[in-house]
Amino acid sequence: MLPAAFRNLRLSYGNGILAIIFGSIAILFPDITIIGLAYYFAITILLGGILLIISSVRSRKMLPGYQLMLLEGVIGVLIGIIILARPQTAAAFFIVIIGIWAIVIGAVFIVSYYKLTMPAILKPFHIFTGILSVIMGILIILNPFESTRIVVILIGIYVIAYGIFSIINTKNRYSSNRYQINNF
Repeated sequence: MLPAAFRNLRLSYGNGILAIIFGSIAILFPDITIIGLAYYFAITILLGGILLIISSVRSRKMLPGYQLMLLEGVIGVLIGIIILARPQTAAAFFIVIIGIWAIVIGAVFIVSYYKLTMPAILKPFHIFTGILSVIMGILIILNPFESTRIVVILIGIYVIAYGIFSIINTKNRYSSNRYQINNF
């Protein structure tokens, strides 16, 4: 039987390798990644809606107000079907929400630049981050379809960096372990 540290090492390496593979797919094929995530989201909502409908019908005699659960289930099923029918539009919609969020966060940074007392070294960072966030939010809202691809590519880059860090961190953590695992 393998020592626990050896099994954990393999799992940690596997986690890093899977992250690198996912990140590479996101960078090389952002459209497929977007559609895949939209389908995953749609199926999750659809199944959740179906389960809510079944649960509300089964418990209608015991649960006062079961109609709200039934309504929530029907809405979930409808949203799931709509997203399955138009996954790219759904992805663009979510990106627009991210754009709005970026504008709001940018505005908060800009207002805090003028309103808050902070160390002088942080002031330029605050105003720069605020302006950049507002600009990025506007660009995302103006062209959500292209922004979706860019966001997926950025996620891919982040996930690859995470995977590499995970592998390096695993190697460092287990190399100092008493098992001294160098190869597996």
